[in-house]
Amino acid sequence: MADKKWKIGAGNPARPGISVMERGVNFAIAAGEGADVKLILLTRGGRELRRVDLPENPAFGDMRAVFIEGLHPGDACYRYEVDGEPVRDPHAGGILGDLCYLPDPGYSWGDDAPPSVLPEDLILYKLHVRGFTKRARGIKHRGSFSGVAEMIPYLKSLHVNAVEFMPVYEWEEDLKVHPYTPAAAGADGVTRAEPLRNYWGYAQKNSYFAPRAAYASGNDPSGEIRDMVRALHEAGILVIFEMYFPDGCDPFAATEAVRFWKLFYHADGFHLIGGGVPAVQLVHDALLARTLLLFEHIDHSWFKDSGAHARRHIFEINDQFEHTLRRFLKSDDGQAGEFARLIRRNPQEYGVVNYAAGVNGFTLFDSVCYDRKHNEENGENNADGTALNYSWNCGVEGPSKRKAVKELRLRQVRNALLYTFLAQGAPMLLMGDESLNTQNGNNNAYASDNPTGWKDWGAGSDVRALTEFTGKLAAFRAAHPVFHMKKEFRGTDYRSTGVPDLSYHDSTAWACSFENDARTLAVLYNGMYTRYENLPEDDFFLVACNAHWESHDFALPPLPKGYAWFPAIDTAAKAGEEFAEEDAAPLEDQKFFKAKARSAAVFRGKKIPGDGTEVTDAAEVTDAAEVTDAEKVTDAAEVTDAAKVTDAALPETAQDKAAAPAAE
Repeated sequence: MADKKWKIGAGNPARPGISVMERGVNFAIAAGEGADVKLILLTRGGRELRRVDLPENPAFGDMRAVFIEGLHPGDACYRYEVDGEPVRDPHAGGILGDLCYLPDPGYSWGDDAPPSVLPEDLILYKLHVRGFTKRARGIKHRGSFSGVAEMIPYLKSLHVNAVEFMPVYEWEEDLKVHPYTPAAAGADGVTRAEPLRNYWGYAQKNSYFAPRAAYASGNDPSGEIRDMVRALHEAGILVIFEMYFPDGCDPFAATEAVRFWKLFYHADGFHLIGGGVPAVQLVHDALLARTLLLFEHIDHSWFKDSGAHARRHIFEINDQFEHTLRRFLKSDDGQAGEFARLIRRNPQEYGVVNYAAGVNGFTLFDSVCYDRKHNEENGENNADGTALNYSWNCGVEGPSKRKAVKELRLRQVRNALLYTFLAQGAPMLLMGDESLNTQNGNNNAYASDNPTGWKDWGAGSDVRALTEFTGKLAAFRAAHPVFHMKKEFRGTDYRSTGVPDLSYHDSTAWACSFENDARTLAVLYNGMYTRYENLPEDDFFLVACNAHWESHDFALPPLPKGYAWFPAIDTAAKAGEEFAEEDAAPLEDQKFFKAKARSAAVFRGKKIPGDGTEVTDAAEVTDAAEVTDAEKVTDAAEVTDAAKVTDAALPETAQDKAAAPAAE
């Protein structure tokens, strides 16, 4: 038997958990003074093989350690007993039921390397491993790491280049909440209460070093998750793991967990949440210097003397953008100015992640189908979940067969996606945003390991059309660097190109109202500025947002000579026809565009084919009255930052504030 070859010796207490070495395995665990600690080695079936005492050594403090020579991964599972009570190793690298096991460190990564994706080029997709593929068709391993790998072609069709995973380590599943979720009647006709189960993974007790066994299609979760990571890397997709550290979490253990996933599982980034996140340590950790770190909130003191701002690997991800987008989308008062600021926001020291739907709250589709949360199935009398959904049901609560309601909802979803993808910063899709995923009004599916919490892979025409629209939108963004710049636009023409780098417009060119009742906004991006970031020169783009319940006229700002306005995107167009063909003709009217109620449109200002002598009237404007009654403009090239577009007319941004960036 293998256990006869094992030799017990003094261990190294410096590193908690297990350390697999060439000659054997080191075990180390913390225990209180005077505690009786035993290491029990067992077969996978639970048969005990050896008991080993871990005596107290005052020189090691509370750490106990032992080295077992001749023991190798696969030989045995293990657990601890402390004063006769079973204790799971908090640093276990693998857990199967009540037993811990030794993951094989000899996995062959081959030539695996992180994809070359610049921070400003990120397009993220957030998913739950089980929920993403549990209802998927045509795959072998639903609800698992392997299932995610099978869906890589789908992810590629959306043009995402980073996937964020909700927690994939082991966590405490039972939720100590009351009342319990009522279960269906049993065979004896008696309805029994079942405790709520933690589906999302945000728990107070977690085994951060062990991949979740329930997410494996076989009995090797450690190997399966590494297979998935390698496959995603080969497809050019970065891997970001979400890790929740609650209040009171040991900062050393949290840092070690992040470093472990970086090294052992080749993680490219982490979304770090909870009151126990050791943010300062992680930001300054040399091992994580080029690893994407996403925080709910950013403290500018983190960056002092750190050089972190030069790498741009740190991101802020919170609900600020989501809330403002939804309020503007449903025509709330006083949102245009803040929305204009957020779609331009691109701080110098760190990046931002923008999304229209997060885990907490309604899905994107539910945000246009429900005014009120419907969390009854959670068993908490609909008292759980946020009340701040900023949603609008488009006239009917819940599902509707009315054609006008359905069309409006689809248009509102397209509007929200367009706003998100064409804002500065990194856009993020929540699993199902692209396919009308619904939780039937449940805005807190934390315990819904059922169809409510799983992605709906419906194949209807509306779903197919929206999925295709989302993929095209992501590709459009990726193709035009003006929508994902390295630096924030200033709102001035500081390079003297003739047009500000970014400017706001409305029914009148070069002027935009941010009054309380404003529900429209048009943003002009000057693509000439991309060349100053060592990028190919882009075109001009006007993104016209009409959140009003009535149609609205937008002025098309005059372009430099030799340029004309072309159609690009219109969310009010028939499904499948939102994107104009590449060879589309210039707009007949180069001065104005009428946007339908609650719609968004994008226009592309590019050079007219030929020698430049074929100039439309947009470039020949010489009469001020033809452009605006408020300003005298003789030519688009004469519109300068000092004379025509002032900082006072723009919403306040980080660069505009006197104490920037510390006052952001």
